[in-house]
Amino acid sequence: MMSTMFIIVMIVVGLIVVALIGSGIFWFLVQIGVIVQKAAEPPAQDYGSYSLDQGRDISERER
Repeated sequence: MMSTMFIIVMIVVGLIVVALIGSGIFWFLVQIGVIVQKAAEPPAQDYGSYSLDQGRDISERER
């Protein structure tokens, strides 16, 4: 009786470990897919013209 219970518990623990490893591998592959998808997008191009004259001084109250 005790050995049967031990075997059942070990099988359940083994299935949980396999499920966790499988979900980790799945999550890793999803992350790699997102990285590859973002890398395939064309780079953003900003055609604005910026100069130091556009800045403003911050008063002591705003800091």
